Amino acid sequence: MSAVVSPTKIEQLGILGAADLRMLWQRQYGAAPPPTLTARLMRHALAWQMQAKAHCTRELSKAQKSWAQIMTQRVAGADAPALPAPAAGPGTRLLKDWGGTVHEVLVGEDSVLWNGQRYRSLSAVARAMTGTNRNGPKFFGLRG
Repeated sequence: MSAVVSPTKIEQLGILGAADLRMLWQRQYGAAPPPTLTARLMRHALAWQMQAKAHCTRELSKAQKSWAQIMTQRVAGADAPALPAPAAGPGTRLLKDWGGTVHEVLVGEDSVLWNGQRYRSLSAVARAMTGTNRNGPKFFGLRG
C-alpha cells in the first residue's frame, strides 16, 4: 500500500494504483468495488464523491438521498431497487426527440408550454406532437 491512501486532492487519485484505489473505495463506500470496475472508473467515482463532499452546502432532499443510496448500492455491485421516476414539477424543461426534431416542453404551475402554446397536461402535448393519444409522462420518459 502506498503512502497516499487518503488523498485530499483529486490529483492525488492519479498516482494511486488499483490496490490502493480498492482500499479507498472500501473505506468511502463501505463495500468492495465490483471486481470488473477499472482503476480509471474508480478514480472518476471517487473524485466525484470528493467534490460532492467539498461543495455540497445544503442538505439533500429525501428523494435525493434515496437516489444516491440506490446508486451507491448499484456501483458497489449490490442488489438495489429500481430508481424512482423523475418528477416534472414547475420549471422543468423536457426535451423530446420526435420525428427528427428535438422538441422543448416547459412545465408550469398549471399548464405545459410547447411551440408557443399552452396545454393542460403532458398527455395533451404528446397528442398534439404525435397526432395520437399517448401517456404524456411515459412519452417524455418520466415513467417506465
